[in-house]
Order: sequence, then C-alpha cells, then structure tokens
Amino acid sequence: MPYPALFNAKKALARFPGWSEPEPETDYIWFNAPIEIAGVVETSFVLHGGCIRTVPDRNVTFELRCSAPSKKRTMPIARIEWRSLQGGHSNRRRKGSAASGKRVSETHHHSFDLNWIESERRMRSGNLPQAEEIDQEIQSFESLLDCVGKLFRINNMRIVTCPPWAYDLFNNGR
Repeated sequence: MPYPALFNAKKALARFPGWSEPEPETDYIWFNAPIEIAGVVETSFVLHGGCIRTVPDRNVTFELRCSAPSKKRTMPIARIEWRSLQGGHSNRRRKGSAASGKRVSETHHHSFDLNWIESERRMRSGNLPQAEEIDQEIQSFESLLDCVGKLFRINNMRIVTCPPWAYDLFNNGR
C-alpha cells in the first residue's frame, strides 16, 4: 500500500506488545505495535513509541514506520515528540514550504503532509525534517495518547500503557 494510503487510512493497533526492557547504556524503552487497516494487519507497518525510563513525563516519541517486505530499514512517515529534551525543532529551509526555516516548541508534530513530496511520490530525505506546532496543550501521557490517535488516525491508542517510568526525589518526588 502506498504511503499516502497507509497514512490516511483509519487505523487500529492490532495489539500492544508492552514496553521493552531498558537499554543498558541509555535507559531507553520502546515498543513496536502492529497496525491494522480494515481488519487486516499491514505487513511492515508499525507504531513505534519510545522514551527514557528515568525521565518521566518528558521526551516521549510516537512514530509511524513503514518498511518494504524485503528490507530491514524502516521509513518514518509521521512523528510526534512530546516535551523533547532537545527543546524545539528547527525546520530546514525548503522552497515552497510554509514551515520553511521556522522553529517549533519541544512538543511538535512531524506531519506526513509536511514531509511528503507529492510530485515525486516520496518522503523528504532527512528523517522527517519538517515539523509544526500541535494546536492543543498536552499535559499528561493520556492526553498525548488522545492527540496521537487523532493526528495518526488510530482509533484505539488507549491500549498503550503508561511507560514504567522510574520516579524519584529528583523528578517530581513520585
């Protein structure tokens, strides 16, 4: 299925596989959830979620990823970053893009439409280089799930559980 059709279809997560064990060097945890469209699980199309276990309520990413059946490399087609530790995102300067050169905040959306080149039927090179602000305030992980569901057209995002964050006195005392 072509990228625009995958992105624009109404989707559901086929299942939530759970969060991974933390990676030893970075404490990064993640999941890849298979996606179904019209009751069929699409081969090589997943929702990737990730965050750092020891940094609660920050630096969460959700990304729609595709890959060709014969390739191991995945292609991101849309991403949402919530409270990124890198701060905001600066868009590359591009001809004909309304987002060209703009800086967006630490919570932003690398939308499919901003990163798809229709005339060439391909994604822009550079790992979704264009981003835009999200027009709603996201105060909790649950409200992030709702936003991701709306922007990615996934109707059951609430099956994703809250990450097993490690809270301590230095991160909100939890």
